[in-house]
Amino acid sequence: MKKCPYCGTENRDEESFCENCGAFLDSATATLDSVTSTTTQGESGNANNAHSLAPGSQLQNGRYVIKKILGQGGMGSLALAIDTRLADKLVVIKELISEQADSTEDVRNFQREVQTLAHLGHPLIPGVTDHFQEGSRYFMVQEYVEGENLEARMERIKRPMEEQDALRYAAEVLDILDYLEQQTPPIVHRDIKPANIIIGAKDQRAHLVDFGIARAYAPSTNARRKQTTALGTPGYAPPEQYQGNAEPRSDLYALAATLHHLLTNRDPADYPPFQFPPARTLNPRLSPDIEAVLTHALQLDSNQRYQTALEMKRDIDDIMFRYFDMPGSFSQGSISGYTPGSIGRIPVSGPLSANRSGHMQQQQLYEPPLSQTVNRSPVTPYQPADMYDRYRQQPPMTQPPSSSVRFVFFLFVLFIFVLGLLAFFVFSYLHGVGAAPIGALSLALATWVNNLPG
Repeated sequence: MKKCPYCGTENRDEESFCENCGAFLDSATATLDSVTSTTTQGESGNANNAHSLAPGSQLQNGRYVIKKILGQGGMGSLALAIDTRLADKLVVIKELISEQADSTEDVRNFQREVQTLAHLGHPLIPGVTDHFQEGSRYFMVQEYVEGENLEARMERIKRPMEEQDALRYAAEVLDILDYLEQQTPPIVHRDIKPANIIIGAKDQRAHLVDFGIARAYAPSTNARRKQTTALGTPGYAPPEQYQGNAEPRSDLYALAATLHHLLTNRDPADYPPFQFPPARTLNPRLSPDIEAVLTHALQLDSNQRYQTALEMKRDIDDIMFRYFDMPGSFSQGSISGYTPGSIGRIPVSGPLSANRSGHMQQQQLYEPPLSQTVNRSPVTPYQPADMYDRYRQQPPMTQPPSSSVRFVFFLFVLFIFVLGLLAFFVFSYLHGVGAAPIGALSLALATWVNNLPG
């Protein structure tokens, strides 16, 4: 058993984090003596311990107080903290941890993440509220999204997710990717996977987190020039990302791999890369259309995939409407000034780059979004095209036969004639015209009626 050095809770030997407080458990140092070696930033302000964040420790002279360790890895530590200057508001603090002798590149990547998030304003991307350096340690403060990430949910339910739920989350992430495509230059997340999608406990919407290896996409005139070095997560990253050529269409592939995982409960990280069995062979309950969407989005050649997030989102919204009677998701972009789906399809010039043998040829570079916009209200959900078709294709009302119309008209004329005749009789009687004229008129009326057709 491992005893937590911070709260004293006994944990199983295979646990890496305390089940009670979430603190990191190091089998070599998980003793009460390690508490004394933990530096409190409110007292020192300079510590180089690799695992310095711990429950109760303070940063920025006591402004931030660590409440719980959320996660820890080779590149960083994530902690839940309170901001004492903002009425103890919950925030997330990310600390850079570099195990390399020369951490210059790690520091540069960390600062780039801060700059990227600081300029983004989407309601489903946690914003940066502060960043600072204490000694040789670098920190970033973000908004806290309470909820469960999709990796944890899949481990909890141990079965495929319901199709309508998975599609709704995918549509919300596509709304985020649409927003990232519209930045100048476009932003590529490069690490979309279930662990980086948190379903908010309050709004039940998909929030995209961890922009640690995100990059601004800057296409070069030299298509072979490598733009990036990080590969993302094996199983979810597309082929071009292994070659250092990540672009916005790479995120669409990673999201499709994530969606395939959610719908089939098959984690692509456990299998050779780029191999995705047809979704309905693993989950026959799925609609045929979502299998077609996944096949399209998981093409090895980026030129054969969806070219924009908006294009893929329209197909998913259409499935949600036709199969589940759910309107397409829409972002509350009016809050942040972002209008979802305000770009059209981004064209890619040139022929497709895969030959018959399946070998990858030189790919066509992704073009940044065009300046032309498509008018769409920021508060009106996207409506799939067939919704309007349903109203346009309603059968016209059946008109009555023409013979029936003529018969009704004849009865109406007859009624008016008889009514006028009766009025004439009454008028003649009252003014003493006499019986002779009335008798003559009666005889004429009887003769006319006998001569009517039918």
